[in-house]
Amino acid sequence: MRNHNKFKRSLAVLSSCLLLSAGLPTLPITGSAASVSILSETFDSGYSGWSTYHASGGSCALKTENGKLALTVGSVGTLNYSVQVGYDIVPLYKNGVYRLKYDISSTVDRKVEGMIQQNGGTYQAYTWKGLQLTAEPQTVDYTFTMEADTDIMSKLVFNCGYQGSDLPEHTIYLDNVSLELIDDSNVNYEEIKPYEPPIVTDQVGYKTQDQKIAVFRDVTSETTFSVVNAATGQSVYTGTLYGQTQNSSADETDWFGDFSAVTEPGTYYIQCGNLDDSYSFEISDTVYSNLLDDSVKMLYLQRCGTEVKDDTFGHVACHDTEALIYGTSETIDVSGGWHDAGDYGRYVVPAAKSVADLLYAYQTNPSVYSDQLGIPESGNGVPDILDEVRYELKWMLKMQASSGGVYHKVTCENFPGYVMPEQETEQLIVTPVSTTATADFCAAMAMASEFYQEIDRNFADTCLAAAERAWAFLEENPNLIFKDPEDITTGAYQDTSDKDERYWAAAQLYRATGSETYRNALESMTVKTGLDWSTVGDYGNIAILTMDNIDTNSTAYTNAKNALIKQADSFVTTTTKNPYGVAVSVFNWGSNMTVANAGIVLGLAYQLTGNTEYLTAAKSNLHYLLGNNPLGECFVTGYGTVSPQNPHHRPSMAKNQAMKGMLVGGVNSHLEDSAAKAYLATTADAKCYVDHSESYSTNEITIYWNSPLTYLLSLTNTGSSSSVFQKGDVNQDGSVTVADVVLLQKYLIRKATLTAEQGICADLHEDSAVNVIDLCVLKKKLLSNSNPNPGQDPNTDQQPNTNATMYANFREGAVKEFFASDGWSNGSCFDCVWRGSNATFQDSALNLTIDKDTSGQYNYSGAEYRTTDFYSYGYYETSMQAIKNDGVVSSFFTYTGPSDNNPWDEIDVEILGKDTTKVQFNYYTNGTGNHEYMYDLGFDASTGYHTYGFDWQKDSITWYVDGKAVYTATQDIPSTPGKIMMNVWPGTGVDAWLKPYDGTTPLTAKYQWVTYNESGRN
Repeated sequence: MRNHNKFKRSLAVLSSCLLLSAGLPTLPITGSAASVSILSETFDSGYSGWSTYHASGGSCALKTENGKLALTVGSVGTLNYSVQVGYDIVPLYKNGVYRLKYDISSTVDRKVEGMIQQNGGTYQAYTWKGLQLTAEPQTVDYTFTMEADTDIMSKLVFNCGYQGSDLPEHTIYLDNVSLELIDDSNVNYEEIKPYEPPIVTDQVGYKTQDQKIAVFRDVTSETTFSVVNAATGQSVYTGTLYGQTQNSSADETDWFGDFSAVTEPGTYYIQCGNLDDSYSFEISDTVYSNLLDDSVKMLYLQRCGTEVKDDTFGHVACHDTEALIYGTSETIDVSGGWHDAGDYGRYVVPAAKSVADLLYAYQTNPSVYSDQLGIPESGNGVPDILDEVRYELKWMLKMQASSGGVYHKVTCENFPGYVMPEQETEQLIVTPVSTTATADFCAAMAMASEFYQEIDRNFADTCLAAAERAWAFLEENPNLIFKDPEDITTGAYQDTSDKDERYWAAAQLYRATGSETYRNALESMTVKTGLDWSTVGDYGNIAILTMDNIDTNSTAYTNAKNALIKQADSFVTTTTKNPYGVAVSVFNWGSNMTVANAGIVLGLAYQLTGNTEYLTAAKSNLHYLLGNNPLGECFVTGYGTVSPQNPHHRPSMAKNQAMKGMLVGGVNSHLEDSAAKAYLATTADAKCYVDHSESYSTNEITIYWNSPLTYLLSLTNTGSSSSVFQKGDVNQDGSVTVADVVLLQKYLIRKATLTAEQGICADLHEDSAVNVIDLCVLKKKLLSNSNPNPGQDPNTDQQPNTNATMYANFREGAVKEFFASDGWSNGSCFDCVWRGSNATFQDSALNLTIDKDTSGQYNYSGAEYRTTDFYSYGYYETSMQAIKNDGVVSSFFTYTGPSDNNPWDEIDVEILGKDTTKVQFNYYTNGTGNHEYMYDLGFDASTGYHTYGFDWQKDSITWYVDGKAVYTATQDIPSTPGKIMMNVWPGTGVDAWLKPYDGTTPLTAKYQWVTYNESGRN
């Protein structure tokens, strides 16, 4: 692979970012012939950019007075920095020579410290002066060389606190402040420019059958790209760049390369002309397994109030003292739970979102969650994700007051320093009850009562009772909206309305109890949406839409479904239009959570409709989070080639090492912290992210940003398994027997666990969940095994549209519209010749057979049946039973090409004999293909007849299976009329696609009928 100059954005900024003072010139200046003004302030028109800090008894006020900055110090406090005044964001470059100048005085004689220091971290001083002030202004004027590493967000600070003696109230005056870079001849600007990879992919990787699209930028004359196996260095696929797009939000021009055809498991990278190689990525159906585990394990490492065991981030029990209820002298035990974010506060509102994400993630795909994550509860027979959520729920129960209301949060008065959690020992404070916290708590506890009923009924009953007490409080208290007390500076999580929280609570209680009380309350409310901590309505919708035995005709269900699908349709549109395939167009604080939430909505829409357009978009948003974004950064710590090294996360900062498995906040174009303002001042909106520990607005972590990542991974962990799992073979011994029933029963009563593969085999109902329905289906399957050929009756399946423009009924024999190809060969990958004798009519169907070739010219003979006429836009459909055997293909398609004096245009339905539980869709436009898409059928296409069709229109192709739309393509659609064809054939030289053919003959595919309707599907 080519070498990369990979510079982390936390160390880099272009010189044009130095714009924080009006009229600031642009660096570099190269040499000492001129100087560059970095800061020039006379305070004649205010003091923008200047601010104060006070702590430990210090007090102060800031204003301008007679054209000077006036800092009135009321109390010097107990520390030298108990009072500070300073100017934020002063860029200093290593080896740069600077001149600092200012006038300063004080109404009382005193000492102060003047310095330019690191703005966070260790607060090291890059230059420092001890000053003795009097009423007579003195001019400080000196030069210094920046000897430390470049720091473009340093801060000019004056420590005006305690300097050995107490002082009366006094005023310090500052004027004519200037900082100039007078010599940058030894500054190496090239070392500090950010690196943006020209080829961008998901750095974690892709499942084998997923759509795989790379983004290319800095393209000049390049037109093709290659996918290279990292182990062998050999190219396995060559594709064509397409779709040149001006990406205004990222300020770049993008091209695209589709390599979905690469499905062989392995590690790869992409090459393209003179561009740097892409970062490597994996293709595998277990590519996200470790990431899923670590997204949950991260929560264990965030545990509060208990010993955490880990080689790096382990610590003794923290925050285990009683907390003071704000405004009273009463203290209570609220130990436990998870530290919410990069600090050590614990907050009910975001905790409830996290609980909901995780429990619904488990419900969506329980088989992917193990009992072996390495947490204290591992090996107890309960999936660790449920153990971890229970740890949070037990803390939440402590936050409920005797009134039924729920305290909003527990923190110290201020945020702690950058220390491990056991070193925060200040007084814990519980803030007042709020109805947002109470309603969120109510919903979370109602969920818990359902999910833990079979694990610990007493705990489940406790949770339900707590939920109902909370509901009673809500009915009596219409609007207790939280506002942070003025003397508490930790996160507020304050809202403007609790209507969406109440909607969620009512829905979750109705789901848990079936009570008319909650159903009536729910139906009296307006449907709400949102999956953020402040807008939680969609959790109510999920509760309704995934509720057992819900009346799908009810108003509540219909409204919830319509609300969710409307959002999903909007997300599909935005995802499709965005060059990086992301559903976010405006990047706010925590945008990565917004991306994950959008993916969740899309995944749920797929579950509700079966429309794979939603699933593809959901996966695209996951790819964005994992590296396919304008930064070329995997936003999960410890994953991919480039991931955050400096998250705003106190344990990571204390240990100088990023904890693994954390999703950082991501792009935020509003520049809401000093690091963002310093590093991103001139950065395009879609690239406003900086890997800096002080950038809390882009690089912090939270439990409720990790939890939707976990949920999204659950929802998208479908439809891509390359292995063929026999449904019902739960113990994977090769056959479906009573032993499989026994194992599934044990799993359902929590007496056994299932691997991910066993979970796939156990999901007989094909709803991405393993439950009692699957047990019923499995028992029915065993009873039906006396029928040796289920589903083989060709006269009892779906019937054709006999009013279609063309209807060919093969159940009655040959038809005038079709003829059998004879004596033709079709290219190097077709290990056969077409023989007309291999197309026969028997068993009320057209039989197309692969057999030996008796002529001696070819190894094998295949069969093809095609129309004499050409057909254009419209709906095409057949009823087919495919061949099951490695190395062969059964197909239904339209084709025209050079043999017809036409461009090569083709639309395909192909069932590969190596795995007849899937169907491959593809198309060619003027010879350009690479549009393959593999769809999981949910049945074995070789065991019975099913219908396969496609609706071909000018701007789209939509494929159907058994009358259900399953995939739509909208780019570069073919336009040339073609012939309708069906064929069966063995391949040669395409083992990676079909697997090697073993020579088995005869093999026969059956077709009952074909229809074509020029008006499309109706």
